[in-house]
Amino acid sequence: MLAPTNDQKFKANLIRTILDYEVRQQERAESNKAARRKRAENTELAELRSKVAELSAQVDSVKNSRAEEISKLRACLEETDQIVGELRSDLGSVKREADTARRDINRMQESLKLTNGIIEQLATALPAEKRNAFAAQLFQKFKSDQPELLAQLFKSMKLDLKRWHSWDREYGDNPQSMVREFECPAKHGPEKLSLLRSKLLALGIEVDAIDAVRDYRDLKIGFAELEKRTQPHITFKRQIVGLSIKSSIPSNLLPPLSGEALRIASEELKSHPQQKLDWLQVAEKLLQPDYGIGVLLLMEIAATKRAAENSYS
Repeated sequence: MLAPTNDQKFKANLIRTILDYEVRQQERAESNKAARRKRAENTELAELRSKVAELSAQVDSVKNSRAEEISKLRACLEETDQIVGELRSDLGSVKREADTARRDINRMQESLKLTNGIIEQLATALPAEKRNAFAAQLFQKFKSDQPELLAQLFKSMKLDLKRWHSWDREYGDNPQSMVREFECPAKHGPEKLSLLRSKLLALGIEVDAIDAVRDYRDLKIGFAELEKRTQPHITFKRQIVGLSIKSSIPSNLLPPLSGEALRIASEELKSHPQQKLDWLQVAEKLLQPDYGIGVLLLMEIAATKRAAENSYS
């Protein structure tokens, strides 16, 4: 391309122009390369900054979460400390109460030993009749709650506890069967009768009042003694129409009136109209006679009233 011309200056300029172009091209290429490198670096830096920001956000979130957990743990620890303090206080209180209860139990045991000793001494010193009544009270009180103490007391009183238990099971809470045994007390020992009397009393039945009515029916006691022995279970009040009688004892537990008892009383008291009238009225209102005997009883009452009125006129 340079051969046809001889102009060295032109050639030199042309060469210089070509070289300048090549230099500019090289510089442009270098500039573009540097620009591409810079853009790449900026992109990578932006990505790194984004990652750093994301990691910073994660770190902040972890910090906040940890701070919240730590706060909750502190609150839990404070509550635990409070509970531990309360438990320690309660434990101390329980321990003091246990010590007090232990001392009370020891005192009660000593007192019980002393009381048992006194009971044994009193039981052995009592007369037989009172001892049986006392034994019946002890049996009723301790047979279920303190059987071991009852066995010890009966042993000291030389009483057969097994036999008392057999009587207790035999009669149960049947008042009629128990009251019936007092009609012939000689057939039964004093221990058995004492137990039955105590069992009846626990049912609100005073067997001595029933015995008094039976004795009056059989003319073993007078009216004044009947009043005395039956109070307050049976009350008597004299009125114009005759005796007013109120009884809290069930009628089926009172002794019956037989025709023989009516005949004997009518014969024995015929010379004493007022006493006879009292007896007849008591028999009518307490002894619940059957129809046939009741008719005879009413006839005797009417005849006795006429005889009493004639004696006063």
